[in-house]
Amino acid sequence: MKGAATLLVLALAPAWPQVSKPGAVTAARAAPAPQAALTPAKPMRIAPQAFTDLERRFDTKLSAIGNVNDPLDLLGATRGLYLDGYGAVFTTELSLIVTPSINPWRQQITKEEAARVHQRKLDRVAPLRQAMKDMVKTSAMTLTQIPDNQQIVVVVRLLYLPWEDTTGMVGQILMKADRKAALAGDIKTEEQ
Repeated sequence: MKGAATLLVLALAPAWPQVSKPGAVTAARAAPAPQAALTPAKPMRIAPQAFTDLERRFDTKLSAIGNVNDPLDLLGATRGLYLDGYGAVFTTELSLIVTPSINPWRQQITKEEAARVHQRKLDRVAPLRQAMKDMVKTSAMTLTQIPDNQQIVVVVRLLYLPWEDTTGMVGQILMKADRKAALAGDIKTEEQ
């Protein structure tokens, strides 16, 4: 019995140093750190449905660049996301027209046809730029939870087939502005 009591006392020994005295409060625990009061509030979360709606609107706007007889070729749906502390980013990939391809029924693309494809694509670059500017502004108006100093970015990558003449064509168009500038229509363009 005496051995069991000693064993119990030894087993509980590590717990005694962990008990704090009721009156002992350190200065660090007594008052909150002054930096905690200066931490800016996080912006509200953006509902996923807001991005889904914008993505669909963008796809519709891009598709409207073409027409029923000569459509634009969206190669994937627009995707948007919010990067905390940066802003909203939307990306998509497309071909400015449904580009004819070499296949068993069409063994080659003639020079005349290649020239027509090139011109049709060139004609659609300006409407694409305008649609993208509208998309940046629409995003800024819709995503009101994003602070005015964070970015709204829209990126479109353009696909070209190996036989195409890409002289004067861009491979990617990026448009961006902070939310406040986007609302004012002050949007920067970068092309590669």
